[in-house]
Amino acid sequence: MELANHRELVVRQTREMLEVFTGFETANRYRILTPEGQEVMYAYEDSGFLGRQFLGNNRPLNLHILDSDGSPILNADRKFFFFFSHLNVQDGNGSPVGSLKRQFGMLKRKFAVLDASGQQVAGLNGRIFRPFTFTLNNARGDELGRIVKEWGGIMREGFTDADNFRIHFTDMESGDQTRLLLLASAFAIDLDFFEEKGSRQGIG
Repeated sequence: MELANHRELVVRQTREMLEVFTGFETANRYRILTPEGQEVMYAYEDSGFLGRQFLGNNRPLNLHILDSDGSPILNADRKFFFFFSHLNVQDGNGSPVGSLKRQFGMLKRKFAVLDASGQQVAGLNGRIFRPFTFTLNNARGDELGRIVKEWGGIMREGFTDADNFRIHFTDMESGDQTRLLLLASAFAIDLDFFEEKGSRQGIG
C-alpha cells in the first residue's frame, strides 16, 4: 500500500485564483507530497456549486484520493449537517474503513475515530491553545499520528482558503486502516476548521 512507505506526507491545497478575485467557492483540490516535494497522490472534491456557495463547510461532498497512476487510494463522503460533521471513509476498492465523527469539546477540537463497525478506536484532538496541531491517539493514549497545519503567510492566509498540512505517521507499525483514517483526518480538519477565510469575500 502506498501509505505504508511513508513516515511523513505533506497535503498542499491548490490555490484557485477564481476564489481570490471573485469570492466564488470552487471545489477543493490537493496535491499530496513527500517532504522532499515528490507528488505521490492527489485529491479532489466532488460537490455541487450551490452547496459550495450557500452551505459553506456544512455542505455534502465526496472526496477522492488517487495515487500518481490514477488508482483510487481512498474515498470519503459526508452528508449535509447542522452542527457536527461525520465523514465516512472507504478504501480504494470501496470497502468501509471507518469514519470521523465531530464531537463537542471544551477548549479543544475533537473527532471520534470509528472503525468500520462503528466502534470508537481512537480520538483526534486539537487544543484551542495549539490551534494548528492535532494528535491521533488510541484508547490507551498512545500517539498514532499527528497533523500540523503550516502557516502560509499573510497573503495566502488572508485572501484564500488554500492550506498546507503535514501528516506524521508516529507509529510506523500502524495498520492500513489507521493510516487511511489519519490521511482522511487532514481533510476533515481542513473542511471543518480552516476552510472559511477571506476568499469568500473576494479581494474587492
